[in-house]
Amino acid sequence: MTIPAHDTPHTGPRRRDLDVRPMLADGREPFSTIMATVDDLAADEALVLRSPFDPVPLHHALGARGFSHETRELGPDDFETVYSRDEDAGPAPEEQPAARPAAAVEPATHIVVDVRGMTPPQPLDLTLAALETLERGQRLLQINERVPVFLLPLLDERGFAYAIDEDERGTLIHIWHGEDDAT
Repeated sequence: MTIPAHDTPHTGPRRRDLDVRPMLADGREPFSTIMATVDDLAADEALVLRSPFDPVPLHHALGARGFSHETRELGPDDFETVYSRDEDAGPAPEEQPAARPAAAVEPATHIVVDVRGMTPPQPLDLTLAALETLERGQRLLQINERVPVFLLPLLDERGFAYAIDEDERGTLIHIWHGEDDAT
């Protein structure tokens, strides 16, 4: 949910502030820093993230880990999102890691993420968020307009395998857990 900036600021659990705007301005990918911060949160802490856009893919990735969120726009290219542990319920099992235009399921073992027309860093963030939910045996298909050169080293770093090809939709990046190759 996005709330106007004039509403009252977050009051609740202790805050852990993380501003990823400088990282993004330098062309660096903040996803691993965000996830490391989330992993380091105490039970009574909330992550307060500052970013230049509403980080919709991250909402889904953290929702899968039991976090709810509140986003407010502070100004142009300045958003604050508070991620708090949801004590009442976990994520709905039928939710897919979606964003624009919504990650759809191809056959039951595939997650399709169409990032055509998105501006950086949205394609990278959406794909990394979807990979957070990728189970062994599943594959993720990213449909892109070009080879995602910033994504590929991150896939290697995280132990994912991938193959790249093209069809009438554009560049297709097939991604799966590297351990699946051993089975």
